[in-house]
Amino acid sequence: MKNTIVERAQVGVLSDPSTFAEYLTFVLKNSADTTSVQDALSQISGIEKSIAQKDPSANLSITVGIAKNAWSIALPYVVMPKHLTTFTEMKDGDRHFPSTAGDIFLMIKSERIDLNYQAAKYLLAAFRESAELVEDIQGFKYLDNRDLIDFVDGTENPKHQARVNAVLVQDEADIHLGGSYLTVQRYVDRELAWHEQPQAYQEQVIGRTKFDNIELDDDEKPAWAHNNKSKVVIDDQEIKMLRQNRPFGNALEHGTMFIGFAADSNVIETSLRQMMYADENGDYDRLLDFVDAKSGANYFVLSQTAMELFDDE
Repeated sequence: MKNTIVERAQVGVLSDPSTFAEYLTFVLKNSADTTSVQDALSQISGIEKSIAQKDPSANLSITVGIAKNAWSIALPYVVMPKHLTTFTEMKDGDRHFPSTAGDIFLMIKSERIDLNYQAAKYLLAAFRESAELVEDIQGFKYLDNRDLIDFVDGTENPKHQARVNAVLVQDEADIHLGGSYLTVQRYVDRELAWHEQPQAYQEQVIGRTKFDNIELDDDEKPAWAHNNKSKVVIDDQEIKMLRQNRPFGNALEHGTMFIGFAADSNVIETSLRQMMYADENGDYDRLLDFVDAKSGANYFVLSQTAMELFDDE
C-alpha cells in the first residue's frame, strides 16, 4: 500500500509534459464485459515495464483514465469518484465545445516517439477484444514549449507542492486518493485567420507577449484575453489546474491537445464555461475565434492503489 498522496499517483500525472506523447481514446464494444476490460487493463503495467527498460532515460509512462460511462464495467465493485461526470457540451454563438465518445483514455509519455508508438501498438492489441480505438493522436514538443500558434504554453502551471495540491484527489474514498480528474479536448487551429492578425492583437488574445513570454500588464490586457478567461478565481484565490498540453498534427492540419488535470473536475469545467460563454459585457475567450474544438471528454485518472487491482503479476 502506498503511504503518501504522491506515491499513490500515476507517474504521468504529476510529471511535466514529455518531448513526445501519444493519446489513445478507446470506446468499449457492446460485447465488452468486466472480465475482458480488466484483462486489458491488467496488461498495461507489463507493457509499460517491457518497453521502458529498452531505454530507461526516455522515462516512458502510461497513464490510465476511466470515464463515467465505463466505470460500472471496468470497476463495478469500486465506488465511483464523486465528481466524475460526462463532458458537458457547450455552445455560444459560433463557438462550440462538443462532447465526444471516450470510455478509456491512455496517455503515453516519453522522450522517444518510437517507444510511444510501440507501446500504442501493444495497447491496441490488449484492448482489441473489449474496445475500439477511436482516436490516436501523437503530440510533440515544439520549439521552447510553444503551441503551433507560436506562443509558449503551460507557463502558469503549478509546481512542487502546489502542483500536488492542485492535481491530486485528497478528500474522497481511500482507493481514489492520489487520483485526478482529467479533461481532454482536441483543438484544431484556424491558422490562416490567426496569422492575418497583427502581433499586438495576438498578444492581447493570449495575454502574454509572443517572443519573450511575459504576461501583459493589467492596463494592457483585455478582459477577453485567454489567460484571463481561463483563470478560475474563488474568493479572491486562483484555483490552479495542471495543463499537460502538446501540439499535434502536420502542415495541413494541426492544433493542440488540451490535457487538463485537477483535484476537482469543477475547476476545469468552470474554466471552460468562462472561456465559452460571453459575460454581461459580451466578453468571451477570443482565442476561440481562432481554434475549433473537435472533441471533449472527462475521465478519472486512477490512483496507483486502484491500478494494483488489475496487477496480473
